Amino acid sequence: MTTKLTINRRTLIKSAAASSLILPATGLFRPAIAQSNRERVIFTTNQEPVQFNPLLYANGGTDTIVEALVFDALWDVDDQGNFIPNLAAELPTRENGGISQDGRTWRVNLKRDVKWSDGQPFTAKDVEFTYQTIVNPKVAVRSRSGFELIDTFKVVDDYTVEMTLTRPYVPFYWAWQSMHIVPHHLLSGEADINTSGFNTEPIGTGAYTLKSRTAGSHMVYEANAGYHRGAPKIRQFIHKFVPDQLVAYGQMRTGEIDVFGLMGIPYDRWDEAKALPNRNFVLAPQPYVQFIYFNTEKPQFTDPKVRKALYIACEMQKSIDDINFGTTPRTLSYLHTSHWAYNNALKEETANPQLAEKMLDEAGWRRGADGIREKDGVKMKFTMSTTAGAPPRQASQQLFQQNWKQIGVEMEIKNMPGSVVWGEYTTKSQFDTLLVAWEPPVGMDPDYASRCHSKAIGNGANYTQYKNPEVDRLLDEGVTQTDVEQRKETYGKVQQILLDEVPFAPQFSVVQGNMSTSALNGFKANQYVTDACWNVHEWAWA
Repeated sequence: MTTKLTINRRTLIKSAAASSLILPATGLFRPAIAQSNRERVIFTTNQEPVQFNPLLYANGGTDTIVEALVFDALWDVDDQGNFIPNLAAELPTRENGGISQDGRTWRVNLKRDVKWSDGQPFTAKDVEFTYQTIVNPKVAVRSRSGFELIDTFKVVDDYTVEMTLTRPYVPFYWAWQSMHIVPHHLLSGEADINTSGFNTEPIGTGAYTLKSRTAGSHMVYEANAGYHRGAPKIRQFIHKFVPDQLVAYGQMRTGEIDVFGLMGIPYDRWDEAKALPNRNFVLAPQPYVQFIYFNTEKPQFTDPKVRKALYIACEMQKSIDDINFGTTPRTLSYLHTSHWAYNNALKEETANPQLAEKMLDEAGWRRGADGIREKDGVKMKFTMSTTAGAPPRQASQQLFQQNWKQIGVEMEIKNMPGSVVWGEYTTKSQFDTLLVAWEPPVGMDPDYASRCHSKAIGNGANYTQYKNPEVDRLLDEGVTQTDVEQRKETYGKVQQILLDEVPFAPQFSVVQGNMSTSALNGFKANQYVTDACWNVHEWAWA
């Protein structure tokens, strides 16, 4: 006989806060950089970047801050969802002759007189080298989606490249938007780009240059006076790391920081934050979906039926209502419910602990003398990890821990600093389960091959190590379809299979409460990108 455990909003918030070392914000952390002035802006996140090469694995939203400051892509996406030229002189289209009528040949004209921050000229060789690095199987790039379809890459002249695809690839704009260009003259001679010193001392064409990094504290950037889109209006950008959300919020209130991005204001402080004087509360929908990630190679999770049982035992809607105060929409997919490709036929199945118990019994996982299920000598015990110092995530973990305890499953919370948990612990699939928010890997396109295609295991972002030949086939087909309704049907099937087999269990679509001081102009939310600094060259003090 088991005892039903209950947990309410107050208990969740209180216990999560207690476990994250909540200290008074005022005066807790005042290094020399604490007092803001008009020569600099202090930007804060609760995670620390660990990877500065924009082609390698990125902890989206954290490492991509470095990208937005230091590097440029061929084109960007603005807050209205429009592609805008960056290193490209213009956006290639069928109308201007940049894209062939069959969609296979792309000709990109590049800006002239762009320079790397070390003074060397930017040319077509840099774009070619970036492509060659992405498709190099020895380099642990974040995604090859679309790039592996390039049949020929031709440098026409110093400022023109031409690419021909083996077949049309609909999200090709997104593929290049999410890949920033790296310098040929610095990296072409490297024996191993994965371990290059460039990865911690980057040189780019972007609005800022990285000057110093103090591990565990902050990074300092200086404006690139020769930036090709115009010199930034703020001379110095300081990225400060404050691991605890509540402490960071306290520093936002007291003026020790100017912008609070990435995860942002704790949900239970939103009403208070909106009323603060001289502060702008920014409601910021994000491209992320938060999931429970299962490592499908662990013996507890090899059976899709077991993963499904664990998923439907979770009180997903309760986690949204009680922990996030109803601010984050429930989704049953890797896509937001507002996405054009979202499968509206997906059915909510949580929470159903009775069915979960029945499924685990049928799968051969029976309760032992200690009440914990086991099979073939393996206990249904595992860890769940996420970023330490994030009370809402910790509260979700505690709720799921209680949900699983009711059905004879023991989960241990094992949180670490972001720089640790999202390093090799994730990329080398060393985890049991994660509580993580990921974005679609090819911009806002529904292509999800980089996260769940079998070819992306160890060679992409399929960290769950999930394999399904039918999902592989559908993903391969979806990127070639030009008809929107056909694509919607294809990705609808992918979403249904993923919900049936649950390599990752969707919790909610992420909405953040970011904040900036009202004297700072230009800070805008952009739901189409993972980076809060996407337009940093436009920021200016009033």
